[in-house]
Amino acid sequence: MRKIVIMTHCQMAHGILNTLSIFTADLQSVTAISAYVDDCDPKAELERFFAEVSVTDQVILCTDILGGSVNQLAVPYLSRPNTYLFTGINFPLLLQLMCLDEEASEAQIKALAEVGKEAVVCMNDYQFPQFDEEDE
Repeated sequence: MRKIVIMTHCQMAHGILNTLSIFTADLQSVTAISAYVDDCDPKAELERFFAEVSVTDQVILCTDILGGSVNQLAVPYLSRPNTYLFTGINFPLLLQLMCLDEEASEAQIKALAEVGKEAVVCMNDYQFPQFDEEDE
């Protein structure tokens, strides 16, 4: 089974989880850890999460800032088999992750990083597609 952890500084993780609930009602496989809020110890929360997952579970960790304290707490878990870590997460990446087939290959999982990168667009320079009336 796939388990997803969204772990960020402050309330971002729970905000993303709340927004995901608009798109899917099935969030039982997603854990949000809002680090350093209300005495939340992210290291202890992550340890508690991993204590409850099966060795056969696939785990995908999502953190907010490359090299940030939250990301640093997640890096040691990369030694666990079938574990992936994305940092600099954004909502389009998470939506694609939620829609990813349970049998997705490692390449398909890693390709989610491109989804996240492509979703960041400076709209000042964006060229909107032009449609002819005949296209409609």
